[in-house]
Amino acid sequence: MVPSDNKEILQVPDDAWDILRDCRVFFLKQVVRLLQEAEPLPEEPLRAFAMATGGYFDDMVSTEKRSRFDQLGSLTASRISLLGEDDLELDIRLGSFVSQLLEANAKELWRVYLRFVTLLDRPDLSPGDNPVGPKAVAKGLAALCQALDDDHDHALGRVARLEEHLAEFLPAVYLALNDFLVSRKVSAAQPTLVTAPDVVGHSAAPDPAVALQRSLLGRQPDAHLAWTGAAASLVTQAMFGRLLARLDDLEHAGRSASEGKPDAPRPLNASELGVPTGAPEAAAIDALAMIFEAIFDSPTLPDAVKAALGSLQIPTLRAVMLDSGFFTADAHPARQLLDKMARAAVGLPSDVSSRHPLCASIQKIAACVRSEFVNDTQVLSQQVAELGKLITERDTLAAQAASAYRPLLQRLEQSDLAESRSRQAVDRFCMTSGVPPSIAGFLHDHWQRVLRQVWIECGEDGPEWQEYTGVLDRLLWSVQPKVELEARKQLARELPQMLQVLSSGMQRVSVPETARAQFLDTCFALQTAAMRGGTLPFRAAGETPAASPHAAAARPAVGAAPVSSELRMGTQVLRIFDLAGGVRRGSSRQPQVHAGDWLAFRLANDQALCGRVCHIGKATGKLLLANPDWDFGVVLHPAIAESQLKDGRASISSRGSLFNAAAEQALQRISGSAQVSQG
Repeated sequence: MVPSDNKEILQVPDDAWDILRDCRVFFLKQVVRLLQEAEPLPEEPLRAFAMATGGYFDDMVSTEKRSRFDQLGSLTASRISLLGEDDLELDIRLGSFVSQLLEANAKELWRVYLRFVTLLDRPDLSPGDNPVGPKAVAKGLAALCQALDDDHDHALGRVARLEEHLAEFLPAVYLALNDFLVSRKVSAAQPTLVTAPDVVGHSAAPDPAVALQRSLLGRQPDAHLAWTGAAASLVTQAMFGRLLARLDDLEHAGRSASEGKPDAPRPLNASELGVPTGAPEAAAIDALAMIFEAIFDSPTLPDAVKAALGSLQIPTLRAVMLDSGFFTADAHPARQLLDKMARAAVGLPSDVSSRHPLCASIQKIAACVRSEFVNDTQVLSQQVAELGKLITERDTLAAQAASAYRPLLQRLEQSDLAESRSRQAVDRFCMTSGVPPSIAGFLHDHWQRVLRQVWIECGEDGPEWQEYTGVLDRLLWSVQPKVELEARKQLARELPQMLQVLSSGMQRVSVPETARAQFLDTCFALQTAAMRGGTLPFRAAGETPAASPHAAAARPAVGAAPVSSELRMGTQVLRIFDLAGGVRRGSSRQPQVHAGDWLAFRLANDQALCGRVCHIGKATGKLLLANPDWDFGVVLHPAIAESQLKDGRASISSRGSLFNAAAEQALQRISGSAQVSQG
C-alpha cells in the first residue's frame, strides 16, 4: 500500500510544471528531428505530427482520470464498426508499431517512466501510458499520414519505413530524455512504490549507494538514514561546523599542492576527519570514501580524468554533509557531476595526456567547482550543464568523423549483400536432390562469383539476375534422364541458349580456361547420358549429391571465426572485424547496442578500443564506430559485439552511472571481506 504523502516519498520537484513543459518541448523537437532525418517532409504535415504527439503527452500528464489509448492495441467492437477495412488495417498496423517499439526501447523507457512517476506524483501511472512512449509517436504518425493524404498502401509503407528508422534511433532519444530529467533533479521512483499492475518483471534493486551506506550503518534495509535530529547523530553542531572548516582547510591545501606536482588521489575516511565512529555522518563519509576508492582503481578511466575526479572529493564530501538525502537522490547535482565527467571522458585513450583539449576542459570545470562551491548546489548544476555541452560536442565530432567512412561502408554492405544473395541462390540449388557433386563444386567455386558480380552491377530485380539464377534450374533439368522423345527434343532446342548464358557468365568473372573446359566437358557427358535416358555416368568414389563437401563449406558454421581486414579509399582506412562466411546478423534477440552508444571492445589482435556507434547497417546489422581521436573507422560484426559483451571483453561505456558502479564495487568488497572473516 502506498502511503498518502507521496510527495515526500517520490520527492516531487517544486518546479514540476515547468519541467513538464520543457520536457514536452524537448521530446517533440527530438522526434520531429528523427522524422526529418528519415525522409524529407513538408512543414504542415510535420506540424500535424507534433500537435498529435503533443496532444497525447498532454492527455497522459493530465491529473484528470482518463481512459487508456484505445485507438491502438485495445480496439472495441463499437470502434471497429466505425472503421473502414483500410482504416482498421492501418489501426492494427499502428498497434503492432507500438508493440515493436516498446520492445526495442524497454530499458530506456523504463528509466524515463520511473522519473515520470515522480514528476507527476502518480505511483499508479501505467508504463503503457508513458507520456513520451511509442503510443505518442504512433498517434503522431496517424495524423502525419492524414495530413499527407496518404492512401492505404502509402500509409502502411510509411509506417513500416519509419518503424525501422525509429527502432534504431529512438533509444538515443530516450537516453537523452532521461539525462534531461536527471539534470532537472527528477529522481527515479523506487519500483516498489509503483502500484500499476503491468510493471511485473522490472528490477526493483535498491540504489547501490543507499545499500552501501546501510551496510556501513549496520541497520536493516528500512533503517532511517537521516542525521538531522539530535537522536540521529553523535555529531554536535559545533563539531559539524569544525568538520566543514576542516574540509575548507583540506580544499585550500589541495589547491596549493596542485600548483606543483599533485599527489595521487586517495580517499578520505571519517577517522581522518575526526568524526566519531558509529555516527551516521561517519557511515556517509566512509561510504563516499569507498566509492572514490573504487573510482581511483578503475582500469578504464585515464589517470588524467581520475585526477580531475579526485579533486572533487572534498566538494562532494561537503555536499554529503549538507544534504542528508544525498545517497537516496540519484539526481543530486554532486552525483551527476561525477557521472557526467566520466561520461564526457568516454573514448579517451588510456594514456591520454592531461593537455588533451577535452581533459583540459574537464580540469577547468573541476577547478570552478572547487573554487565556487560552498553550499549552493546551483554551482554544481551549472557545471553539470557545461559537461553536457562537452558530451554533445564530442558525440558530434564522432558523427562527423564517421560520415567520411559512409561511402566505404556502403561499398562493404553492397559486397556483403551480394555475397549473401549469391551464396543463397547456389546453396538453394545444390541442396536439391540429384545435383552431381562435380557440378555443385563448380557452382560454389565459380558461378557464385558470377551471381555476386551480377547482383552488384544489376541488382536482384533486373532481368540479368533472373537469367543467371534461372539457368541453374535449366542446368539441373538438362542432366536428368530424358525418356520421352519430346523431352529430348526440348533439351536439344534449349542447350545452345543455356550454354551461351553459362559461357557469358564464366567470361564475366574470368573463370580459368581449364576450369571452364572441365565444367563444359562434364555437362556434355551428363547431358549425353540424359539424352540416352540413362543414369548419371560417373561420380567421385564414395560421393553422393547429398554429401557434397562444397555445399557444406559454402554455408558459414554457427561458430564462424572472426576475420580482420581493411578497406581503403585515399587516406581513409576502414578496419573491418567480421565473421568468415559472409552476412550473419547473429542472435535474433533484441540487440544490446544502439546507435549513439559508446562501445568499448577489442579487435582481433586484442587491441582495446572505444568508439561511438554512429551507424547500424539495416540489412547486416554491422556497426560503424568512430572516435575523434582515431585516424580510422571500424566496422564490427554484431555477433562479435554480442559475444564480447557476453564474456565481459566489451562494455557499453556511455550508459550507467559511474557513482552507482563504484558503489556496487564497494559493496562487493565489503561482502568479500565479510566472507573471508567468517571463513
